[in-house]
Amino acid sequence: MRNPARRARATALALGLLVPLALSGCAGDDGDAAGTPGAGESSAPAEVESGPVTVQDDTGAEITLEQPAQRVACLTMICVDALTEVGITPVAYRDALSLDERYAGPDAEMREVTGGFGEENVEDVVLATPDLVIGLAGAQDGLRDAVERAAPLYLVDPRSWEDSVEFLRTLGDLTGTREEADQAADAFTARVEEAAGERSPLTTLSMFGEPGSLGVDSVETPVGSLLAEVSEYPWPAGDDPFASVAVEQIAEVDPDVVFAQAFSASDDDQPLSERLATDPTWAGMTAAREGRVVEVEADVWATGRGTISLGIVLDQVQAELAGS
Repeated sequence: MRNPARRARATALALGLLVPLALSGCAGDDGDAAGTPGAGESSAPAEVESGPVTVQDDTGAEITLEQPAQRVACLTMICVDALTEVGITPVAYRDALSLDERYAGPDAEMREVTGGFGEENVEDVVLATPDLVIGLAGAQDGLRDAVERAAPLYLVDPRSWEDSVEFLRTLGDLTGTREEADQAADAFTARVEEAAGERSPLTTLSMFGEPGSLGVDSVETPVGSLLAEVSEYPWPAGDDPFASVAVEQIAEVDPDVVFAQAFSASDDDQPLSERLATDPTWAGMTAAREGRVVEVEADVWATGRGTISLGIVLDQVQAELAGS
């Protein structure tokens, strides 16, 4: 994470500084059903494809399983997202969003993986007894040696919504649920193609952070590439897909609609648009003047990355653009 905005984003999300989800349950305390070794039994279909599986992850590492995995530990939210699509509950999770009813759900029996982002407690992973562990490339690479004493580590790094779809298909191969994965992948692809056929001429922006530390989802991110399908989205990646920007740079483009993800290194949960309102450059932009700065679910937009999350993003984007 080379630029300040991306690093601040990851830190804020990992420390749980976003507005808490309204969840009815959590997991991971020693001695309860989710915190005991072997808890979190997968809800994989009873009949899955059998035999060896070999794939290459996004770092180029070859991952080989003697049989499709039925117990998967998720160190990144796209893993939970994709498993939900194929009807499997992870045996371990690290993102609180996993407990949302749109994903594994508040009652899912899973072990919580503790520790900082990229410095997860490997013991939590081991105690979940996974067949496979899935993490985020560029963040959890350093865990490979320790994690692979328990199970193979697959690192994913989606740079577009198409990459997210392809990961879903690969996850289907890894878990013997390719048929279910293909159905979900094809349905999402068809939905994006339909939305692209009604592409809006408005210029949009997905931005995140806090005043003084702002970033944008460039076209080389799942969210940015998705917005580029349905609107004008002139935000190239440069050296980093999550590019740092100043308000003045945003004003030069002057987007018609801004989707804002507010988070902070402090406990300030004020909407990002309100925190920027006193900046005269921001206040003079079209989106701010016309009240078209839309505060969105930061955790879904920032960490989801999978087809369920991107479907939620598309819902919000289409609803706003439909009013144009």
